[in-house]
Amino acid sequence: MDEDGGVEDDRPPDGGMAERLRSMERQRCRTVFEQYRLAAELLRERVCERVAAGLAQDRWQQGVAAEVGLALHMSPNAAAKFVNRAVELEKTMPCARARLREGDLSPEAIPVIVGGLAHLDASDRHVADAQLCADPATLAGMGLKQLSARVEQVAYRLDAQATVDRNATAEKDRTVTIRPLPEGMARVSLLLPVAQGVGVYAALRKHAATLIGIGADLRTRGQIMADTAFARITGREAAAGQPVTVNLTMPATVLLGDRSGTAHLDGGGTMPAEIARNLIGRATAAGVAWVKRLYIAPESGAVVGMDSRARCFPDELAEMIRARDRFCRTPYCDAPIAHTDHVVPHASGGPTEFQNGQGLCAACNYAKEATGWTSRVVPDASGRHTVDTRTPSGHHHRSTAPDQAA
Repeated sequence: MDEDGGVEDDRPPDGGMAERLRSMERQRCRTVFEQYRLAAELLRERVCERVAAGLAQDRWQQGVAAEVGLALHMSPNAAAKFVNRAVELEKTMPCARARLREGDLSPEAIPVIVGGLAHLDASDRHVADAQLCADPATLAGMGLKQLSARVEQVAYRLDAQATVDRNATAEKDRTVTIRPLPEGMARVSLLLPVAQGVGVYAALRKHAATLIGIGADLRTRGQIMADTAFARITGREAAAGQPVTVNLTMPATVLLGDRSGTAHLDGGGTMPAEIARNLIGRATAAGVAWVKRLYIAPESGAVVGMDSRARCFPDELAEMIRARDRFCRTPYCDAPIAHTDHVVPHASGGPTEFQNGQGLCAACNYAKEATGWTSRVVPDASGRHTVDTRTPSGHHHRSTAPDQAA
């Protein structure tokens, strides 16, 4: 009772908004459930079409992931994983599928569950699915890290040897990757077996501990660790810089003057003109840089020509296309360019020339060879190189080369 003798309302003042948020989350789960269902259905449809057409089995699924990626605005690599999960949910994981449909599992939980059970055989995956997802209360309240640990526990109980073998063979996936970040930074990542990874971090941290607070060194622990990693890998101190071939896409008026603008460093992303000029200045002072200059139409920002002072480089035409396109030209794919592709295939009379070329990653180049895919160069109001791609479903997707002068 309240002071006036009425019944107290103990509902939170924002209960309505919180309920709306929960309702929207349930709808998001249902939407992703439908996307998985439709992706699996599209795969079946394409496979049936190609079987009926008498195509070889290795071409039955070609291009399907790329088609799904264009529809969902995701990269072909992400789309391929999405299609694989869609098939797995239908075949062996009905409980997880039902939990997603009802909003008991978030869309982010599905890759954790499917990926964590992928090394088991189909019958064990089905059992694990029931143990984890038959009862909504089993995984209720778990974050993704807790969920991952629970999935690994269940997998180990069902097939300990397969789980041990999976961890042992994961060592073959060790690699080094780079990802451009905002503000002129980049993240270089080492994927190592856990013991080696812990050893690398411990060695860097131990070295940093010996330098913190000594003399005039005002660097933080993290800065010392980063500088030490650079020095030990390259054999040069961070302050000395690094010999580089400067593959910059940058208007000459910006490169040689003090005009504002941006530049694109191959493998490093977009950076302000001031930083790009400083990078070139430091490198050329040491006599170790070669600058590839692009001729850019100032009114449109389109690449129209290139010369080079590099000592060695690939075929000039391929290099010019790569400089123009920067990344794979397939919409939503940020992968590095691996292939210089004919927009209109050479076998169909497409010429080997600048306008009929585009830079693609390997996956996208193979995808566009699938039945029902066509591409052509089309005019664009921007004046920049534009490709229209038609998928087997009849949808059209346009890709315009970046504005080099922006």
